[in-house]
Amino acid sequence: MKRFKHIFGVILAVISTNLTSKMIAQDFSGNYTSDISVQNSRAFENATNWLDSVDISLLTCGPGQEVWSYYGHTALRIQDKVHDSDVAVNWGMFSFKQPFFVLRFVFGLTDYQIGIFPMSDFIAEYSAEGRWVRQQRLQLSRQEKLKILRAIEENAKPENRTYRYNFFYDNCTTRAREMILTNIGYSNTNFKDNNVRTSYREEIHKLNEQDHWARFGNDLLLGVYADSDLERRNWEFLPDNLSKDFATEGRKDFVNESSVEDGVSPVTSNGFITLVDSTFYVIPPVSQENVEQASGITPQEVAIGFALVIAVLTILEIYRKKNLWWLDTTLLVLTGLPGLILLAMVFSQHPTVQLNFQILILNPLNLIFVWKVTKKMRRGKQYWYFELYGWLLLLSLFLQIWQTYAEGMSILACTLLIRNGIKSTMLELNSYGLHKYVHNKFYRNKRKQEITK
Repeated sequence: MKRFKHIFGVILAVISTNLTSKMIAQDFSGNYTSDISVQNSRAFENATNWLDSVDISLLTCGPGQEVWSYYGHTALRIQDKVHDSDVAVNWGMFSFKQPFFVLRFVFGLTDYQIGIFPMSDFIAEYSAEGRWVRQQRLQLSRQEKLKILRAIEENAKPENRTYRYNFFYDNCTTRAREMILTNIGYSNTNFKDNNVRTSYREEIHKLNEQDHWARFGNDLLLGVYADSDLERRNWEFLPDNLSKDFATEGRKDFVNESSVEDGVSPVTSNGFITLVDSTFYVIPPVSQENVEQASGITPQEVAIGFALVIAVLTILEIYRKKNLWWLDTTLLVLTGLPGLILLAMVFSQHPTVQLNFQILILNPLNLIFVWKVTKKMRRGKQYWYFELYGWLLLLSLFLQIWQTYAEGMSILACTLLIRNGIKSTMLELNSYGLHKYVHNKFYRNKRKQEITK
């Protein structure tokens, strides 16, 4: 029972945080002060020498043990050594107190905010969770630092701090990236938005492979668009991916310029000055030896067990010449109810969940036609929808060419298809009275053989 409570909890967490809030997001319902007063008061001075004391860095946070923290987090760090100011800028703030929070999240209508905190609080939080934090200091000119500070100040104003969160396209990581690159200028880097030959689903699988049920929940909700190849810019929706790209990107405008200190700076393989000039861990990674791995029953094992139960009941139905109409009614209801969730996803603002071929298996139409199917089946006849559902199951298996299904869903589809085919055949035979003819002829032949012996 404890295991099933865990499974249920994981699936609910995945649905309510969808692909889930996959970046860490703190509650902004408290009274936090979004203030970088030292930087902002200085940002409007004519002299810019003070900006030499300012460092702007990309912070990448490692995964945690909770479902929502599997995918890490991104923030910016702004340090002003002269004025003893050190803050973290975080675009992952949300409040569970928002009206209808879960429904808004599922339908892609959740609002997130920017928050600015003392760096000491940021470090304390991640240290308590046992998560590493890597810092990449960015190589920026005074003017670029000034532009970034002004942009953050503008973003932190009450009328601008809230934004419409989108799991893949507009999250804490993409916000941090755009804050840096739009103020540097994409044309000033060697960034190339080429195809990276991977998909949203594949990237997520790399980080949740240890939790079968979290992966199942993600794959159940994600549709066919999550299997499309990504361009590099979209690939950077995950914190560690963005960190890797920043580590390899170069600055075209700094090449051969005297503004580089001492004329020496790290260079990329193409000869460009690197965007990141130093990397170190604010909180170092801990050994993974004692990290608890997910164990217990998996979705595939559940699907196999379900298939065995259906197979045994179908064999008994044939052998004892019974009409187990209640079994097919139960299957229609059990596959129809989760189909309501997939139907709701059609109206979500998240593009990657709108078209999901698994809705042909977990089909909400089953709930509409279950009464008609049951009524006919109890009289030994077949309703047209039951046969149609069999064809839809067959179609769903074919459509796996384009979409990766959740673990165990293919087994479920095959089980339901075989059951549907056998039951349809039995009902067809019954409607034509052929089963009696075959039964009687078989026993007549058997009696003749016994008499002959």
